[in-house]
Amino acid sequence: MSRLSDDQIIESIRLYREAIQETKALYVESGQRVRGSYAWLDGEDVDAAAIAQQMDDLHQGLLMKVFAAVVPTADSRTIEQRQLGRVLLEHLWGKSVMGHQLHEAVDWLISASADFKWCDLVRPFAELAPLRDRWGELETLVMRMANLLVSVDGETSESDNANLAAMRAQMKEVVGESEPEERNSQMDTDAARDAIVWLREEAARLRDGTSVTAAEKPTPTAGPGAAPPKSPPLSGVKPASKSAEPLDERTPEQRLAEARAKLDQLIGLDAIKDQIQTLTNFLKMESQREKEGLPMTRPSLHMAFVGNPGTGKTTVARIIADIYGALGILEKGHLVETDRSGLVAEYAGQTGPKTNAKIDEALDGVLFIDEAYTLIDEDGQDQYGREAVQTLLKRMEDQRDRLVVILAGYPVEMRKMIRSNPGLSSRVGTTMHFDDYPPEALCRIFELIAKKSKYTLPTESRRRLLRGFTYLYIARDRHFGNGRTSRNSFERSVRRLANRLATLTEVDRKLLTTLEAEDIEVADVTQAHLAALVAEPGNVRVHCKHCEQAVVIDDKQLATEIKCDACKEMYEADWGEPVLELPKPAGDTSGEGEGAKDVIVK
Repeated sequence: MSRLSDDQIIESIRLYREAIQETKALYVESGQRVRGSYAWLDGEDVDAAAIAQQMDDLHQGLLMKVFAAVVPTADSRTIEQRQLGRVLLEHLWGKSVMGHQLHEAVDWLISASADFKWCDLVRPFAELAPLRDRWGELETLVMRMANLLVSVDGETSESDNANLAAMRAQMKEVVGESEPEERNSQMDTDAARDAIVWLREEAARLRDGTSVTAAEKPTPTAGPGAAPPKSPPLSGVKPASKSAEPLDERTPEQRLAEARAKLDQLIGLDAIKDQIQTLTNFLKMESQREKEGLPMTRPSLHMAFVGNPGTGKTTVARIIADIYGALGILEKGHLVETDRSGLVAEYAGQTGPKTNAKIDEALDGVLFIDEAYTLIDEDGQDQYGREAVQTLLKRMEDQRDRLVVILAGYPVEMRKMIRSNPGLSSRVGTTMHFDDYPPEALCRIFELIAKKSKYTLPTESRRRLLRGFTYLYIARDRHFGNGRTSRNSFERSVRRLANRLATLTEVDRKLLTTLEAEDIEVADVTQAHLAALVAEPGNVRVHCKHCEQAVVIDDKQLATEIKCDACKEMYEADWGEPVLELPKPAGDTSGEGEGAKDVIVK
């Protein structure tokens, strides 16, 4: 492969810098989420800024590890890779490094990363419950940076492909065969405490090991996996007390607008969005009435979320917590996730205190209980579950001004649970139904994840996805994965692309950013079956982006520009609703020549 043009190299540098910034944002935002999920940290004088800073320190070690994994020795780097090293060092140190200093600094960067361990650099995303759903995003960012480092000089060798394969394998070893979100849904509080204590120590170690002063030392300080330094675990970072917590300078209107924007960005869930908007409008009106000294109506804000897995219940719960915080309904507006294991103890007399402790974490925020129906059994013999429910009911009533409880689970089981307990029926004021995502929505979720990682989907790839998701949707049961199916399918497709590229001697930017039809893998559908599904012709119903006029087109026109017959404007047919052609009943001669009847899959 010929050397990339100067414009292509400049574009690679831009994309690499962008990926670095996204990685930093992922770690910092995740630190803030951890702090918001564990209210017991208040008692340990740790604020959101401290944990976010510790995650920031950790991400720097990850960036160095990715660079060193692709460029394992100083003499193996190219001029172009050294330029990306300069971008990385500017990010780490906040200053430019040029000339001979750049050569030495990149040498240090590679050698200092030798003792870093993948399992330490990504541990929070594998072990902390609030971050497990971000593992796929982390893995994709790592591979994007690695691919940019490999391809920036226009040459991809067998050793480069071997390095990428080794990196993927090491990342996978951290979580084993299952993705983090597929493990236990609730991390034990003690385990979370241990992980956060470890984070403090590891962040301090990395802070010393990645700083510009570390590069000036004869022997760079070792990073993750090395012996801890003798300095205090949080050297340079003073624990903040509650009184020293940074003030949120956003106005309530800004906070509310940001929460609403997060909700609007979610694909589908139109009915849920309308319910939340109605509830928000009502609460705003009640706040205005209070200011005018008018009587107020304060309904129960406790809710039930009913729906199959992967329909966005946890994500929406987090947004609702943000909204309540912005409206001043809840002082903090944080979310604490739990399930039966976080409320029910193993021995008699321990369930009440354990449930109260979890509720204390959630005070001034939202307590989200997943699979809540497991707390009540049909035969009434589960004393521990009954004790947890009674404790919960009392606190829901006594502290209704400081606590919102959201009970979540499968539709049938949740209805039985609420109807079987008058206390729950009277306290749960709102029930939100999360419908399964139809095929088009699953495809849009897939594309949203792909675009974030700079992947494109040509027409045949879109047909393959739409056919596969349509098959899964039609054959779905209560265990249908919904959005999780889209995410898993994307991650598997990226791995298939990586395996395909590993067999090639020349890899360019287009190959690195295009998920071809042969790369697409739909979870739980074999490749042979997927190929058979795509072999048949099919139609989709699309809507004009300008006037909303609907038209049925051949799905081979996906990802192409078509002209609207109504408004005459051109628009891209990105996705559409699958249309099944049903044969007319035998003997029906009506409408001859008009073809079979179209039925939309919803």
